[in-house]
Amino acid sequence: MHRILLASFLFAICAHAANGEIYRYTDKNGHTVYSDKAPKSGNPIILPTINTTPAVEVTEPQRKASNTDQDKNSIQITSPRDGSIIPNGLVATTITISTDHPLRDGQQVRIRVDDRIVSTSTSTSTSFSIPQIQRGPHQISAHIIDRDGKSLSKSSINVTVYRPSN
Repeated sequence: MHRILLASFLFAICAHAANGEIYRYTDKNGHTVYSDKAPKSGNPIILPTINTTPAVEVTEPQRKASNTDQDKNSIQITSPRDGSIIPNGLVATTITISTDHPLRDGQQVRIRVDDRIVSTSTSTSTSFSIPQIQRGPHQISAHIIDRDGKSLSKSSINVTVYRPSN
């Protein structure tokens, strides 16, 4: 019963917005009734205005992909971690890198140990092997190089290499 009254009330509010006045009266059973038809003993009621907020239009910014945006590819050495100790410099050490985007035509990845180039690749490989590293502290860097030899992005780590003694 209450649902019917609530639905009637909501319908009446919607009808008021479309057609006009709403009347409230009490029927012979003592129930309050809302209607858009004037009863013999009813009075029109004034409903408060409905509080609404207009919808906000969301637009995606237009972004043109330019060569300079694509050249801003960053590189990160993911393994070994900065400050790592490489326990045996006599065996090959694997350097793992990641990039934000695939390399473009003419770009390459260059790996350096103490500013000495030890590996260069134009493929999508993310692993590079350094055959032997002398014992002591070293800086390993990875660069994305464009076709003109300019470094577009660089990541560096510091490692310490141990060598077993016999």
